[in-house]
Amino acid sequence: MRTTYKTKACIIFLLFSLAAPLICRGDASLAVFGVGSIENANLARAEQRALDDAFAKAILQASLRHVPGSSVADLMQLLPGYLSSRGTQDILQYQITSRNQQDDVLLLSVDVKLDDDSLRQWLDAHALTVPRERRSKVLLAISFLGPGNVKPYEWWTSNKDRSYSSFESQFARELKHYGEYIIDPPKKTRAAREDSTPLDAALSAGADILITGSIAYTPVLDTLYECSLELSLMDVASRSVLSTWSVSLRGDFSTSAMNSLMINEVIKPVRTGISKKILSDSPGVAKKTLCVEGVSDYVTYQSMINALKATEGVIRVSITGIHGHSICHIIEIKGSLFDAMENLKRRQIAKADILVENEAAYVRIIH
Repeated sequence: MRTTYKTKACIIFLLFSLAAPLICRGDASLAVFGVGSIENANLARAEQRALDDAFAKAILQASLRHVPGSSVADLMQLLPGYLSSRGTQDILQYQITSRNQQDDVLLLSVDVKLDDDSLRQWLDAHALTVPRERRSKVLLAISFLGPGNVKPYEWWTSNKDRSYSSFESQFARELKHYGEYIIDPPKKTRAAREDSTPLDAALSAGADILITGSIAYTPVLDTLYECSLELSLMDVASRSVLSTWSVSLRGDFSTSAMNSLMINEVIKPVRTGISKKILSDSPGVAKKTLCVEGVSDYVTYQSMINALKATEGVIRVSITGIHGHSICHIIEIKGSLFDAMENLKRRQIAKADILVENEAAYVRIIH
């Protein structure tokens, strides 16, 4: 019996239909341990606690597959919020492979299969997948008037010292701890001018983001000081202010302790502003829909898909369903879906109508 070209195409489409559920979803299989305390001999409740612990560890393990080492500290702070909001929605199935009770503790070995698509989108949205060397370069230029000082220290106007103040150094260490790309003050190449500005220094250093402002300690009574912090986050290239903050605290703490308190007040919103800048420069992966109608020639269809996959910013194209001569997909893309489809149109692989609406693209092949 001779196999016709049309029969071959049908067989290929059938294989795609069977494979589609596996292709379009990001499944991850992990083996984890869960621990649950036993209270009032309630083993059922202890088992649920152990399962919750196992599921949380599975999400953490899956996260670490996509997060560079420089973002791990940040991940550990933010992940509880994700777990709280998602619950067990990402868990596809699980199997308890062993149980062990030690005193008032139940230990479970669990094989977990989870869908990590939502997790990866969340990681991208928080810029956690961006390694330190690809994050925005951040320079600090914050005027520091310490206790008992008459004149504030500003490294960018100094002819002697081009290093961060004690406050800037503490702030830089905290930001580095969470994976931010902090650069040192640029070495002076000529005599610094008294009218030099932090923005001049940021341009000279090749910084992307400037954290500037002032912090001042004002005596109130004996060892009691009022500490005032004015802070701005600037986009160096556009010379525009992205955000500003103002914080004031009173106390008789040491300078280092007060610096830490001030940093704790602003570090989260500052890092949020940095992440927004990173995502605007290098957008995260988004999932869009693509439907191709009028598919009768597999070679033409595959040429179109290959062209899309080769387009800059397109990460993956996965089939989600086949209905007659229509094939629907999920496109994982960084950037504009409209630009990707315009690139496909310019390739002129087949005569087709192409429409892009919001989160979806529609291609109708014309015969």
